[in-house]
This record gives sequence, C-alpha cells and structure tokens, in this order.
Amino acid sequence: MKITLLGCGTSVGVPSLGALGWGKCNPNNPKNRRQRSSVLIQNNGYNILIDAGPDVRNQLLETKINKIDAVLITHTHADHVSGLPELRPYFFTERKKIPIYGQKNSLNEINKMFDYLFEKNSNSPSYFIPPMTLSEINEGKLDLFDFNLNVFIQDHGNINTLGFKFNNKFAYSTDVVRMPNSNFKILENLDLWIVDALREHPHETHAHFDLTFEWINKINPKKSILTHLGHVDYDYILSICPENVYPGYDGMEFYL
Repeated sequence: MKITLLGCGTSVGVPSLGALGWGKCNPNNPKNRRQRSSVLIQNNGYNILIDAGPDVRNQLLETKINKIDAVLITHTHADHVSGLPELRPYFFTERKKIPIYGQKNSLNEINKMFDYLFEKNSNSPSYFIPPMTLSEINEGKLDLFDFNLNVFIQDHGNINTLGFKFNNKFAYSTDVVRMPNSNFKILENLDLWIVDALREHPHETHAHFDLTFEWINKINPKKSILTHLGHVDYDYILSICPENVYPGYDGMEFYL
C-alpha cells in the first residue's frame, strides 16, 4: 500500500494571499510550501483519494496516475471539496463514473454545490454525461475495492468529520479538535497515522501541537505525520516533535 500526502496545508495554504504570506515559515525551504490537505492511497491497482480541494489538479498531475476509483470526503468545507469538478477528466477515457463517498449531510451539500456532476438537467448539453455518483457511508467497517476500511466520526468543533483507517495499518484524521474516546481503540496498532495539528496554541476547530502529541502518546503508532499545518516553520515543528513524529510536507510518500 502506497500513501502520498498530496497536500498538508491549512485552508488558505502556505504561502497565503495577502499580508499573511509565509507567516513564520522560511520561504527558502520547499517543505514550507503547503497546498490544501489531501491524501492518495494506492493498493493492488486501486487509487483512493481523500478530499479534493482547490489544489487537487496540480497535486494529481504530479502523481501521473490515470484513474481515480473513489473519493472519500471528510467534510464539505471548501478546502476539502471545491476541486471535485477537476476530477472530470478521469471519467472521459473509460466512461466509468467516480463514486464520491461521504456522510449523508455532506453528500446533500455536495449535490447542491455541483449538481451537474451527478445528474443531467435541462441546461446540460446533449453530449454531457454526469461523471460521478454519490454513495453514503457511516461509522463502521466497509470493504472498498481491495481495502478494508474503517470509518470513524471526529469532532471538528461545529460539525463532524470522517476519519479513515485502511487495512488496519494506516489512518487519516484531519480537521479534528476533539477525538471521541471510542476512536482510540480503533486507532491502536497503526503503522502510520496522519493527523491534524494546525499550530502551537489552541484553536476552536483544529488540534494544536500539544493536543495532537497527547493523542499520539495515547495510541502509540509506529510513525505519525502532522497535517493541516498552518504558518509555522517546518524546521521549528520538527524540533518540537516527539520521537517518530514528523511534520508533513507535500509529496511525502510511504509504503506499508
């Protein structure tokens, strides 16, 4: 199983537009250039994408893959779904619709945002075929292609997000500020955990470094990677990380 951290940045990316720019990040370190958070999981010829934000086209061009078998949606904030229309070319060659998986409320919101991706309407050109389908998933275990998937609920402050565990080896937990106790059992014995860690001081909707380190200490994965990083310098984050914990960077790859 190959995991590619396509993007590890906060909602506005690093550097950001406007005066914030690079923040405290050294612009000369390429690991500080952070696109919006997304992950690609590949196994036995299947490619699963988690989230599709505004940078997804450039992220997937770098991977040189020719198909996406499914997209898992953590939640519907713009930095996680606004790039869904960019995936249309994957439909063009094989004419195989891409299933989009998420919670019921997330799918309803996505359908309102991008209804043309899922159903033809009176304004659609005659040649147009909707390239995607919507599939509801809930908390629990699911067989998805060649993946043994475990879906769990996380608290993102004012909404819930989905976390995902693959083949009992790898889990992904972005956009979470309170982790339900039941999830710690699910997250035991991981080889790799990619987990939200926005910044040094507490935030209303994202875990900060010390909180994430507490979670990591509790479940003790073999390796942990911090994602959804804000405007904090890579080398500084690395200097405060416990053993086997590392800040993420765009394009980071793992084989499990």
